Amino acid sequence: MTSADVQKRTPLTALAERARGFHLGTFWDRWGITAVLAILVIAAIVIQPGVDRGAFLNILNITSILKEASYLGIVACAMTFAVINGTFDLSVGGQLALTSIVSLLAFGIGGSGLAIAAAIFTGIACGLVNSLLVTAMRVPPFVATLGMLFVFRGIGTLLTADGPAKLPYADFGSVFGQIGKISFGGIPLVFVIMVAFFLVGFVILRRTGLGRQVIAFGSSPAAAKFSGISAVKIRFFVFVFLGLSVGIAALTYVTRIGTADGAAQDGFELRVITAAVLGGASLQGGKGSLVGTFSAVMLVTVLNDLFRDLQVDSAWQRIILGCVLVVALAIDGLRTKFPGFSVFRRVTALRDQRVARAG
Repeated sequence: MTSADVQKRTPLTALAERARGFHLGTFWDRWGITAVLAILVIAAIVIQPGVDRGAFLNILNITSILKEASYLGIVACAMTFAVINGTFDLSVGGQLALTSIVSLLAFGIGGSGLAIAAAIFTGIACGLVNSLLVTAMRVPPFVATLGMLFVFRGIGTLLTADGPAKLPYADFGSVFGQIGKISFGGIPLVFVIMVAFFLVGFVILRRTGLGRQVIAFGSSPAAAKFSGISAVKIRFFVFVFLGLSVGIAALTYVTRIGTADGAAQDGFELRVITAAVLGGASLQGGKGSLVGTFSAVMLVTVLNDLFRDLQVDSAWQRIILGCVLVVALAIDGLRTKFPGFSVFRRVTALRDQRVARAG
């Protein structure tokens, strides 16, 4: 570029050049859900009756939202790995129920240490079973995880045939019981655990060879195999990582609720997949954003809190959540069909053509 060209480069020209590079899909992937979350928060404040308008911003309500988001976010983070890899796990709801039950039963036997270890190892064991079904026995992930959803919930129901597993009220002050109660300056420990899990997930996904292999395999399984990436190794990691996430999530969930049975968190897998896809993870594989997933988790949690405040019937809550998932899938389909769509590309192209004709 000559000095004359630099002098002719006006602020308007620079703005036009930046506009040419603006991609709606890229903007949506990075900031779309965060923007929707901000709009929802404002709406939650505005639509409340005047006397209750500050209730949403009440520290107790915010703390409740952060606690509710924690176990959903932890599993959604790991589910994002799976979706990026071109798969998903429909059994996480059953895993959460079973892991929570085993953790409470272990507490009754050996106290806090055994309860925490039982949650982690049960979650990993569930993920290990799924990974072996998918990798060793070649069962399609949809079929394998859907079947194991019923198996895990069935085992949980058998373990609680005499009544739900419970943490005795007198033991809520134990180390195990305090996991779901402790806060630091109003920020719950369970939310800190979720943020830490997301940070670890981000490092693995974006800063390690294993994470790059997860993305590469999801983008093109054939090309990944040709490059020497092991499908067995990657899928094994994804499902075990999901199991680990459920084990950690169970600790943040059951220590707050204090009880669990085979039907606990029915439909949890729907909310997890919704958060991952709504956050930008493509069901086609090879694409996803943990930042987007984090924002989507908060969006789903705030939406549920708003439903409770407005006393929306549970049936309508399911309908709305289902519609949100359908919209998320539709957005994913449009992104796949129009990957290079730019809002200003056609406009600037037409303008350039007019300039060329005039010249």
